[in-house]
Amino acid sequence: MKRFLIILSVFSPLYLLAQDSMAKKNAWSFSGYLKDLEWVRFEKGFTNVAATNLVHNRMNIKWNPVENWTARLEVRNRLYWGDDVRVLPGFTQQLRNENEAVNLSIKWFEAKSAILHTNVERLWLEYKKTKWNIRAGRQRINWGITNTWNPNDLFNSYNFLDFDYEERPGSDAVKGQYLVNDLSNVEIAVAGTGHRPVIAARYFTNYHKYDLQWNAGVYQSRFTAGFGWAGSIKDAGFKGEAQFYADQKNEISRLLLVLEGDYMFKNGWYLSSAFLYNEKGIDRPLNDWTQLKFQASPRSLMPAKWNILINTSREFSPVFSGSMNVVYSPGMNMLILFPAFRYNLKTNFDIDFVWQSFFAETARFDALSHTGFLRLRWSF
Repeated sequence: MKRFLIILSVFSPLYLLAQDSMAKKNAWSFSGYLKDLEWVRFEKGFTNVAATNLVHNRMNIKWNPVENWTARLEVRNRLYWGDDVRVLPGFTQQLRNENEAVNLSIKWFEAKSAILHTNVERLWLEYKKTKWNIRAGRQRINWGITNTWNPNDLFNSYNFLDFDYEERPGSDAVKGQYLVNDLSNVEIAVAGTGHRPVIAARYFTNYHKYDLQWNAGVYQSRFTAGFGWAGSIKDAGFKGEAQFYADQKNEISRLLLVLEGDYMFKNGWYLSSAFLYNEKGIDRPLNDWTQLKFQASPRSLMPAKWNILINTSREFSPVFSGSMNVVYSPGMNMLILFPAFRYNLKTNFDIDFVWQSFFAETARFDALSHTGFLRLRWSF
């Protein structure tokens, strides 16, 4: 009941504000989507088949009553049912975003093999002037520059394998930005509560056609500082990010580094590669792979110490495209294959087929699991 009252208190004022501003042109907008995602998971040898379904709805409301003020509300509804809900440990707990200091979620019902969950994903109010703006509430603070792994993204790390979460997670925060000039700005942000605060500042600029950024602050009681860049070498893109965490009690310092390059060929093929170094990651094969977790945090974007990614993609026609991701972690001797295809049935209706296969060394190098996904998406 307490959570229901929280959700009701969020919806009511924004609904009234939206109704009050309906007469004002472009004062508010509404968008969202409805998706159905079915996946089938196989253990090695294509045995122990498990099937799960997700109906996923997102509703986005933006309110802009006057020139300087903007508010946004985004709600995510998910209905899961199937084998993974029943057999995977901690399935329900993983629905909660740990970056959210205030619990604005509801489990409408939970059964042995099904759960209906609602969460307020974005809820912020922004005031903007010519040179500065300030935003408070549940928001995404995106400090990443590279495409796959973002060590500089101190507030909102995400798992790139979670392809069904395009918006990426947010955090409860206050962020201020000051525009130094057309090419430079300074941001200061504070997120989290109690013993888990994240307080950091970032300076962003452009120098000789390179985007450059520096950040520094405190991440959950640890001093951290980082640097990122994005530019090109001739016709190839060249990006990178590095983040350092200082000693903290019994934990020694750690470094995360990403180097990334990409190139667009004249025949339409796109090729990119990325290298991730996670200083405290695992650099040996594991005896028990069931304990391996891919829940990303700024201090551990992948469980392995060394990670190499190759991606290629192409738009074969205006309505059909495909991509292939290959990730290899040499220390762990782990391989991930991640192909995906998309077909645009109508202007706002897409169908996707995605496959994820995990291989690793145990007694020998072998398949751990395979998962096939079929997704239908209607946007409105």
